[in-house]
Amino acid sequence: MTRAVDRVSGALSLAAQGWTGRWYDDGHHVLDTASAAAGAHTRDDITSADLDALATLEKPLTDACASGMWTELASCQLLASHDDETLQLQQREQVLKQHIESIARVCSRFITRLGERAELLPVARVKRPARRAIDRLVGHTEDWAARTLAGPIPRRALAITRTEDADLYENRMVVELIHPILDGDLRSRINLLRRLKQDLADLERARHEGTRLRLDRLYRFWGAEAINASKPTGQATQTLRALEKLLTRVQTLRGSELATLLRGRRTGQRSLRRTNVTDNDRHYHAAGIVWREYERPETKRESTDARHERLGARHRLFDDYVMGLIARSLDNLACVPTAGQISLPDQPASLDGPWGPVTIHREHTGVTIVESAGVRTRFVPLLDLLSPDADESEIRERWRSLSSASVGPTVVVFLASSEHVRGLVPDLSLPALSSGPDGQHGRSTLVGVPVSPLETTSLERVARAVSIATLEPALAAYPPEIRLPHGKLPRRLIDYLWESKIAQEGLPPLLDRPGLDHICMRRPLTTIEQTRLDSVLSVLEQQATARRGWERDIATAITQLREALETAAEQVRGLLRCPGCGVAAGPEQVTRSSDIFSITCRSCNFRWGHERCGSCQSRIAILEPTRDVPNPEVSGIGWVERIFGRDALASPCWARTVPNRYVCPSCGACPISDHSEGKACSRCHGAKGT
Repeated sequence: MTRAVDRVSGALSLAAQGWTGRWYDDGHHVLDTASAAAGAHTRDDITSADLDALATLEKPLTDACASGMWTELASCQLLASHDDETLQLQQREQVLKQHIESIARVCSRFITRLGERAELLPVARVKRPARRAIDRLVGHTEDWAARTLAGPIPRRALAITRTEDADLYENRMVVELIHPILDGDLRSRINLLRRLKQDLADLERARHEGTRLRLDRLYRFWGAEAINASKPTGQATQTLRALEKLLTRVQTLRGSELATLLRGRRTGQRSLRRTNVTDNDRHYHAAGIVWREYERPETKRESTDARHERLGARHRLFDDYVMGLIARSLDNLACVPTAGQISLPDQPASLDGPWGPVTIHREHTGVTIVESAGVRTRFVPLLDLLSPDADESEIRERWRSLSSASVGPTVVVFLASSEHVRGLVPDLSLPALSSGPDGQHGRSTLVGVPVSPLETTSLERVARAVSIATLEPALAAYPPEIRLPHGKLPRRLIDYLWESKIAQEGLPPLLDRPGLDHICMRRPLTTIEQTRLDSVLSVLEQQATARRGWERDIATAITQLREALETAAEQVRGLLRCPGCGVAAGPEQVTRSSDIFSITCRSCNFRWGHERCGSCQSRIAILEPTRDVPNPEVSGIGWVERIFGRDALASPCWARTVPNRYVCPSCGACPISDHSEGKACSRCHGAKGT
């Protein structure tokens, strides 16, 4: 069988075992599982609570994307089934609770129809011979006991017996109501409520195990204050208990006498047919009331074109959902579009980011590209990457094919429960759950982010990937080189600036010279330094105007130097804005030297900048909302998102014993992996985390 094939516009191809691919006319790709000849279902046939929840968001997502307004897109509804109506017993469940005992009574004391059947019995038990009894006796000598001159003496004969037949429409209706109608619906509702209860539990844990910044964002996304979370939790618990009790009762009825007699026979109908029994018998009437509440719509055979359109619409809806998460993440990062209206797809939109310009470009295939400081990160939505019934070997093969096909930084956003992904073996769950660059062998070009409309924490996982795509390139571009509009500075000017006494005493270095032909600005100038610089530039400009000395040879460069210095200062000034509270730091707060810096916000104590890897000497871009080691008991794969959320670029050391230690994105080295403090690290030493 064919194995494999493109997913998005040639940028990402899949060669996953057991997959065949087909492209929709609009560029969306639907991946099927193994052959129909083998009886296997396609991954398009799979249903789940996540898919059902996604379907409820179709209208708000479609309207937001069609409006072209950034404010609409960044604030559209992205959580489903969190309303009071979902958390309470539905009308039909209340009806079931009211009439379940009548259904149970029917299962034990059901109506029957008196019927007749021909049966071969010993002569002593025959009360009413069948019409064909003599004809059969003549042709079957084995039924003779003896033979006389008058004829054979029968040993057994064909007799008519009366039976009570339970195979009536009304009984089949009750058995079908028990299973699959009630059994399947109650299971789906219970699974949904368990997911919602788990989400509420995650919100409750966030009050104790995560940072305050992450907690504020989660509850703002959820739409209520933290103190109000106990009420829906209580509602979900109460409803879940009632539904589990109903499901237990229904499962008990599946072993009743009626269900055993009929052995799953169905009515073959989608709507209830009125009979004298369902109208006049109290208990059958009650079962009919429940049937009508759970009545399923008639299904028509779906044409190939209709299925084609339905599946394409489902993939486009997930693309819109991922776009909404990305837009919300950028909005939380204080990225503001230069124009209130944006054109999506196919038209790039420019945003003013916290540390420089950001460009977002959504392609017609659904892929969203976020570009910052010249680094393009692709966010690829794959609705059915991780099917619930896929085994680990199949998942490993799929992920391997994605890794080999990805070019440049790529984030695969797929629909799945985070608990499902966390339950995989570590070498699969690490790249598919953590969006940070904490691989054991350094940064991977491909990371995965599971999302679901049933999980509030989905936003923080996507937001961290967006933060890495937006803020890390700005830190990697530090310090900005002082360059002329059409080229680099002449070496004479570089020497002159380097030897000038511009920097104020007692402050970190102002300039950095990584090579003879390069000079960079490390921080904005203070007022004193600006005065000194103006004096130095005035002397240079006078010399160039007078056409004396070496200055006359580079007069054009000297006239452009002031603008070049202002441009570099403006670039580095953006990095002084605190990513936590937005308060700008002063030039004197820029510590460290050379090509790394560190700033601690005086308002919220947030620290950002660089660390140096002790193994490969690479720079590590960091965000550090707190100096403490918060909640060391929370460990394992995905713990960074659970503690810091988007407020982390490089991942702190998993051992959680020493603050200010980070996993190097370049080589994957952990600074304390060989020390006693790091012996229990689940990342470095292969133990599966919690």
